[in-house]
Amino acid sequence: MENNTVTTEGLIRQLQTGDQRPLSELMKYYNPRIWPLILAKSRNYQDAEDILSRTWQTVWENINGLRDVNSFGGWLRKIAYNQCKRYYNNAYHSQGERPYEDEALVWHVNRNAEMLLREEGLKADAIEAVRNLPSQPEHIREVAILFYLQGLTL
Repeated sequence: MENNTVTTEGLIRQLQTGDQRPLSELMKYYNPRIWPLILAKSRNYQDAEDILSRTWQTVWENINGLRDVNSFGGWLRKIAYNQCKRYYNNAYHSQGERPYEDEALVWHVNRNAEMLLREEGLKADAIEAVRNLPSQPEHIREVAILFYLQGLTL
């Protein structure tokens, strides 16, 4: 579907009359827009797929309540966000789950360790550069290090 509000508006109006055919076109167009939100709010890929499915089911069940078809995108995002919250408020989904798959957890730990190591290296380089400033007295260099690089107050 092209990015044309008239076409989108027409599909939404058709959907409001009970015609299911436009739903697949709307899904093709809007899934790339709501998938990142759902994926960010979910604990794993399978949950995200389930939440996406529930989102579109809710759209189908409540499309007649949408008065302004121009606000469909925002309405859909709100439904997706609420579906994420409902999914994990359900006792079945909130107990005994790992927030990340093992591979994802390892990736996050390694990435955070690399970032901390890089940050410490940059901080050490900056401290060395400040200490080697030729024109500043030693006490001003130390104040600059403490304030700018170690986050202490004046």
